[in-house]
Amino acid sequence: MITPGGSRDVVQTGASLYSEDTDDAEYSIDKSDGDDDADSELACHPSNVAKAKILGICLLSERGSVYVESRSIYGAVIVMPQLARSMEWPSRLTFEALRSVYFLILDLALQGAFLMYLFESDNVMTGFSGKMFLCDMGALCQSNTANSGPACTGPAGTDITPGRTYDFGTWSTRSFLASSLESIFPGQADAIGSMVDPGEYAMESYWCRWLCVFLFMMTMMQEVTNMYDMGLLLWSVPNRDESWIRFKHHHDSDGAKVADSQGSKKKGTPWYDDVELTVAGMPVHWKILNLVCVLLPKLMIWKLTASTGVTFLMESAGIEDLVVNSVALTFILGISEMVCETVTSETTHEMLSRCKEYPLWDHRKVAQMTDSDIVNTFGSKFAMRPITYLEALQALVPLRFLGVCGLTIFFVWNYYHEHCRLYEGSGTWLPQDLHVAPTTELTFMNALLPSLYPIRKDGDVAWTMPKILSP
Repeated sequence: MITPGGSRDVVQTGASLYSEDTDDAEYSIDKSDGDDDADSELACHPSNVAKAKILGICLLSERGSVYVESRSIYGAVIVMPQLARSMEWPSRLTFEALRSVYFLILDLALQGAFLMYLFESDNVMTGFSGKMFLCDMGALCQSNTANSGPACTGPAGTDITPGRTYDFGTWSTRSFLASSLESIFPGQADAIGSMVDPGEYAMESYWCRWLCVFLFMMTMMQEVTNMYDMGLLLWSVPNRDESWIRFKHHHDSDGAKVADSQGSKKKGTPWYDDVELTVAGMPVHWKILNLVCVLLPKLMIWKLTASTGVTFLMESAGIEDLVVNSVALTFILGISEMVCETVTSETTHEMLSRCKEYPLWDHRKVAQMTDSDIVNTFGSKFAMRPITYLEALQALVPLRFLGVCGLTIFFVWNYYHEHCRLYEGSGTWLPQDLHVAPTTELTFMNALLPSLYPIRKDGDVAWTMPKILSP
């Protein structure tokens, strides 16, 4: 168990390492005094030790460790100030710490501006061109002869078929041409209507849209992992003013680690490899500062990226557009890495590459374990038992996969809830009435929390879904 700012639990022994509810009597082995040596020799057989070590590696990897993002500006803005603090603020590292804060602001500004423009395009500018939200128009309308029902009725009120399906730009141009011809030759409106078919605006593939949103959410899930690791780091490290710099260690004759301040005198060891940079304790005020100024903005950018990206994909009608746009959205997530790789100094790159992770298990005690301790801790009967059905299910359906599915369902539902209306009795989502915004001015809160800070729209309806006669 990890307490905020507390120490890590030592590695437990026996079956209790795996479950607190384990019945000790079920997994204990009764041994007489005469059998102790024989059982100890059998337990420490090389094959048993090897099995126990493999199981130990698996368990420790599941317990894991916390680390900073070594290729992101978010990692730089955490590491560089702590490094400068550990060295009592020398001018060179203080300058690098200030640079990392400046580039974090630059990164947030770039990502925020990019997402604001994308949000404006989908929610404001489309209204001026008369573009309604796509919702479920054209979903599963696969017949090229006749389709009926709410999902197969287009914005012009006619049936949607694959041969009459176009993206909005093509459909609006064809509709403009047909209406222009009818205006120029009003006496031949019926002939023009029968010969010039503008088609309908609808999606090409319902399931491709879901697939692209799911893949986009997989990239967003990686950002969720990064934010979780950052929060876990702020929670787990001690609330103490510890140095993030230390000499590398070697083991003495008793197995204990001691600092080696004379490492540079060893043959073949460069002096700059004598010290290491590692995540360590952090004062409470630094934790609060990183929480408010680093983790919270990262969370806000993530939410805006997820909601805006899903809307962008749901509004992509063509299959090619869906695939290309799902790949293009990953560019937004890579801005933080691009800023770090491009504009930060080589000093920052070097320090980030040298920063070691913070294990959530007691590394010192694990290193001092004998073969007998390893077998008793990781090679017990409880550890060697067959896997249960519940554990097999958890292995087949990982938590992160469930997280991706949950995020996909939530943000797609949010898109339908904000921009579409449910057609009565059909389960089909159709576009809401189109209102044009009186201005293109937006605020960040309009994009971040549109439900609480909605975009101001004119009262007049620019377009409404034609009445569907036969559901």
